[in-house]
Amino acid sequence: MILFAIFIYATNLLDHLILSITYPFLEGSSEGKSVILFAVMGSMLLFYPLFRKNGFIGEKISNTVPKLSLESQKYLKITIIIIFITYLFGIFLEIWIRTKFGVSLFTIFISYGPDASSTSINHSHVLKSVLGSLVQFIGIGVPSHINTGVSLTQYFSPFAFAIFIAFPLVYLTGLTSLSRRNDLYKIILAFGLTISLIGMLDGGLFSIPALFGLLILLSVYFMKSPFKLKYLKNPFLIVILLIILRLAISLIGTNTEYHEITIINPSDNIDLQGYTVLNIEKEDNKMIVKVPGNTNDKMLLLKLIADLKGKCSGFFLSWNIYSWA
Repeated sequence: MILFAIFIYATNLLDHLILSITYPFLEGSSEGKSVILFAVMGSMLLFYPLFRKNGFIGEKISNTVPKLSLESQKYLKITIIIIFITYLFGIFLEIWIRTKFGVSLFTIFISYGPDASSTSINHSHVLKSVLGSLVQFIGIGVPSHINTGVSLTQYFSPFAFAIFIAFPLVYLTGLTSLSRRNDLYKIILAFGLTISLIGMLDGGLFSIPALFGLLILLSVYFMKSPFKLKYLKNPFLIVILLIILRLAISLIGTNTEYHEITIINPSDNIDLQGYTVLNIEKEDNKMIVKVPGNTNDKMLLLKLIADLKGKCSGFFLSWNIYSWA
């Protein structure tokens, strides 16, 4: 799997096929998530024997700190808790940045630096941005069509760097949780852990990888032998409630009357020709523009990203989910 990840990264021969297969659970627009999926899942299946109770690392941990008994179920519970706390921390950062700029929580934030990166409560890229910064610092080449979210780092660091604690913690506790399970459960659990790690970095709590990953991890945690469908009741209920919460946020945050565009640090040469402008206000370092709410969110967002590049440091855009109909 690791070699396959390298192959996907180094070539573009299977990009379209891999994207078609992985999109339903990775929600990826590029092969970047697929590379992480195969590389991380492969490494987990390769290294987990070291963390078994009688494994090289597991034995040393047990002998050195007996209280850290390497029980797979206990560490799976710890892993789920860390993952969930990380998701909540990402939402906290999304709320914090909007409070800082005095805008609605129900907005999409676009930052330039110089490339545009987006983030919102429903699909957060906050923690992804610091990983992108690390990749850039190390000098690892990333294809231009893969957005690493680096421009967001200026707004969320140093807080977002907490991912450098959470990510390895989840990886290590996840490795330990693979012990003393049959091969099928090891593979299922490694898959769930990997897409949860991807969700932590790219998408946040309400993203497809996060929801899918939580469903798998919770299902394995609640599962008992022999297998019975009733053990899946709680995992499905929790994930369904999260999906309902995501939908509720989308509906509550919808403004059908107008889209509000809050431009941060606008230049003097912003040209709004081509937009039906209802109102413009200026407050300190912000320009607040209102346009009709029946404009399709995605089309408006893409147009704004292109038109405002080089003319501001970023902007917030309110949404109207009905405009997608």
